[in-house]
Amino acid sequence: MASELTLECLAIGSLPCDNLDKAMEIVRKDFNNIPFWPQLTNISKKEDMLIQFSDEMSSFYSVSFNKFLELIKETKPKYAKGQITGPFTLSLVLQTQDVIERLTQKALWQINEIKKVSPHTIPIIFIDEPSLSNLKSKPPVKMIKTISDRIKENGGMSGLHCCGNCDWTIALNAGIDIISFDAYSYIGTLGDEIKTFLAHGGKIAWGIVPTKDKMALESANLNKMIEVFENGVKYLTKKGIDEKIIIENSLITPSCGAGALSEELAEKAMNLTKQLSENRKALWHLNLQ
Repeated sequence: MASELTLECLAIGSLPCDNLDKAMEIVRKDFNNIPFWPQLTNISKKEDMLIQFSDEMSSFYSVSFNKFLELIKETKPKYAKGQITGPFTLSLVLQTQDVIERLTQKALWQINEIKKVSPHTIPIIFIDEPSLSNLKSKPPVKMIKTISDRIKENGGMSGLHCCGNCDWTIALNAGIDIISFDAYSYIGTLGDEIKTFLAHGGKIAWGIVPTKDKMALESANLNKMIEVFENGVKYLTKKGIDEKIIIENSLITPSCGAGALSEELAEKAMNLTKQLSENRKALWHLNLQ
């Protein structure tokens, strides 16, 4: 069933801007329906995802978060996106027993702050787990599920982002609401579990715009992004999944954060993400008439 999230665009997190106002201008322009707070390492190294979420228990360092809250207070969006470093990724560098509780508190703090300024806005909290790529050990389902459950119990939606070769049964078993992956490079990582994931109400955030591949991004245009998305949908229909179910539970994102790009390329990526979302929504609404 279609929802207000159908074919909406989301951002993953980081931007290369060294000016806060410029970063928030991009958020306001391209992600007005689901604003996010950008991680800005060119303003402060404390914005790095491994540093940002290893500090005190409740809040975290973010130069953009207060501006993000001001935008939410002003526009009262249906959804707003935050993020935390995933517990598996952080546990590889932070040797402490309370990683899960630390990250849970940081997720709940974001939810609480968003709800303070706009009670009806639904926070979407992404759990960023780049270290799940090519995982050789036992999948950390329990770690992720513990945080996801707390996010949902407190009025939010949970997302799991990995921009590499990931076993997405983790998301299904952890009760994640949205999976976010690099659809430009890793469409083949979606296995047969996706049919069950969608049947249980899960949603797919397609990382169509190639922020990890500068050369591909330089040559990218809307028509190419449409082609990548349509190929992704066809890949799933060949698994026996109804196209209507796929589309109604799809969102559009960049493949990963844009912090390593030039400002010009990052802005291009964000613009393309917005354009693709608008293009697909317009076509879908036309098909429904």
